[in-house]
Amino acid sequence: MNKAETFTIMKDMFGKKGSEEQVEGLTLIIDGKLKEVFDTIIAKSDDYNNYTDVLSSVIVHGINEIIGNIQ
Repeated sequence: MNKAETFTIMKDMFGKKGSEEQVEGLTLIIDGKLKEVFDTIIAKSDDYNNYTDVLSSVIVHGINEIIGNIQ
């Protein structure tokens, strides 16, 4: 698989406001094939206006699919 067909997720730890607890933060780099797919979804659907809208839906639907498969 070449680099254009992959995506990158970066992880960092952040302090939770008002607490000493550390929480994991993730940054997703939208590029290559993933960017093409997201751009197509945004262009063809009135439900999605930006990458954040698409990713939120992908996460919710993906989690629902995973939960449905493990129950």
